[in-house]
Amino acid sequence: MKELFLTQKFESTAVNTFKLSDRPPIFVAGEGPWLFTEKKERYLDLVCGSATTNLGHNHPSQQAAIKEAIKSGILHTGTRLMSSFRAELYSGLSNFLGSEDISIHLANSGSEAIETAIKLSRFLGNKEHIIAFEGGYHGRTLGALSATHSEKIRLPFIGKMGDFVSFSKYPRKETEIDTCLERCEELFKQQLKKKISVAAILIEPIQGVAGVWGPFPTFLEGLRKLAEKYDCLLIVDEIWSGIGRSGKKFSFQYSNITPDLIVIGKGLSASLPLSAVIAKGDLLKRWTAGAHTSTFQGNPVACAAASATLKEIEEAKLIEHVNEIIVPCFEKFSSELRNIKNVLEVRFVGAQCAIAFENSYTANRIQHEAMEKSKILTYGGGLRGECVMIIPPINISKKILSTALTQLLELISEMSNHN
Repeated sequence: MKELFLTQKFESTAVNTFKLSDRPPIFVAGEGPWLFTEKKERYLDLVCGSATTNLGHNHPSQQAAIKEAIKSGILHTGTRLMSSFRAELYSGLSNFLGSEDISIHLANSGSEAIETAIKLSRFLGNKEHIIAFEGGYHGRTLGALSATHSEKIRLPFIGKMGDFVSFSKYPRKETEIDTCLERCEELFKQQLKKKISVAAILIEPIQGVAGVWGPFPTFLEGLRKLAEKYDCLLIVDEIWSGIGRSGKKFSFQYSNITPDLIVIGKGLSASLPLSAVIAKGDLLKRWTAGAHTSTFQGNPVACAAASATLKEIEEAKLIEHVNEIIVPCFEKFSSELRNIKNVLEVRFVGAQCAIAFENSYTANRIQHEAMEKSKILTYGGGLRGECVMIIPPINISKKILSTALTQLLELISEMSNHN
């Protein structure tokens, strides 16, 4: 196969293409939750481009919006010129959040949006330090990587550049919340003793990649109080769980907090590269023109796709669909998995579910077998790669999801019995 040969010959080894198989399927078409090979083999996509394609593939509203943008003939202008597609997205984000008292900075990827949030927080108060959390994942560019906790991912690249970030403990159960808040405040005090000021707390309200941990509302509310006490910003990373995946518009809405900065990506366009930072009030209007730009930010085609996505989520009542259809499927699946000896724990919030096994070897085997035998694509996550994760489109039907979960249950049970 030409695609296999060319990819193996030229692609960087840092990419995950061949993680599960030396000969992964090559897809030539997609429709809804399905991906198709040239031989018409059908695979169920429960990865969604790492929690991105929330509406599935080839969604008519996205297609129509993208075609309309392309029809204009203007595929790129940069931000030195205004764009109707960019302006429409600003309005759409304001409506989606339910507030006009915001400012917005668009970017191209989640990592780039995290960079924007870190850079702004350090600029506004002339402060330098960031407090992030154990298990957190914020991206792989150097600033975002500095706040990503995994030493396996971070340490080969960061060195001294990561010294502006301290990691506090993220609770794994309700009883740890008070201890975690005390630990976070201790980090503030330690920095003050060193005459180092904290610019921001950076938190995923739900840790997605780490295996669906949270949300812990009282923990988030405690962090909000600490941010106010020590005069720093509270940044919530909603790149993974935002835009409906958590069963809320944003996962921080499980609590009563108002963040200073909301970072979104992935499901924002649910298709093309696009991310954003949404700031409370005029925070993003306090730095000067040119202080932080990017060539492709606010690309008109990506903005058109994002506007269509936000509109579809609202009009099709997809957040209600997550809670009324997807969550009950996961509840049933979770109760059935508890009877299988290999399964240590099942965690789910909204349209994301993590099945924890004893190690990454077992999780990878199950992923591989699900792909090869059941034609179901799943995601590998967890604090040590020990989780098989199910990340369906947020509009997936009950029938398709429940059938797939039954297949996965049988596969996991069968593999458990053979161990």
